[in-house]
Amino acid sequence: MCGILAVLGVADVSLAKRSRIIELSRRLRHRGPDWSGIHCYQDCYLAHQRLAIVDPTSGDQPLYNEEKSVVVTVNGEIYNHEDLKAKLKSHKFQTASDCEVIAHLYEEYGEEFVDMLDGMFAFVLLDTRDKSFIAARDAIGICPLYMGWGLDGSVWFSSEMKALSDDCERFISFPPGHLYSSKTGSLRRWYNPPWFSESIPSTPYNPLLLRQTFEKARPIFIPYEAQNLF
Repeated sequence: MCGILAVLGVADVSLAKRSRIIELSRRLRHRGPDWSGIHCYQDCYLAHQRLAIVDPTSGDQPLYNEEKSVVVTVNGEIYNHEDLKAKLKSHKFQTASDCEVIAHLYEEYGEEFVDMLDGMFAFVLLDTRDKSFIAARDAIGICPLYMGWGLDGSVWFSSEMKALSDDCERFISFPPGHLYSSKTGSLRRWYNPPWFSESIPSTPYNPLLLRQTFEKARPIFIPYEAQNLF
């Protein structure tokens, strides 16, 4: 349960603004008492409050690729990180953190890597080479993530709304299974399993048919206490 805060494209790049973002990040301190980190690149800030579980000695965040051109702040756990690392033999990992794999996967596969992740996560990734960024949340929204917009046109992401509410003109709950890309300026669903469908059932509601279907499906022996449920 780490806490992340990312503020991207601010108009004011003064030390006062940096101090303000650190102050807001501290509102998430209860989520991660083991480490506080921040990465500043021009008008972009990625902050992290860490609860050290995997690689507590060297997995402090934000995390980077080899050249530190890709920066990521993550809340969550990537269950299949070892398998993913095996696919990235040409990459050199600086930590044993399960989350560092995100920076290298992006470097290798671009924005389309997210569906390779098995785990619970919310992250923001900044590519300093073109100042583009993405944010993503796990398929069912285990890890919280909120998105906001500042009056100066900046885009904000946070694990909790309390880090956004005072400085954003509006904010939303980031939808599970979605990715935001600054290249398009929009959200899109990255989680698209074969069984997923947006279609709405067309069969009219029939309570009698529903009851009969439940009755046919019930076991032969029904405890006395449960009989009144049918």
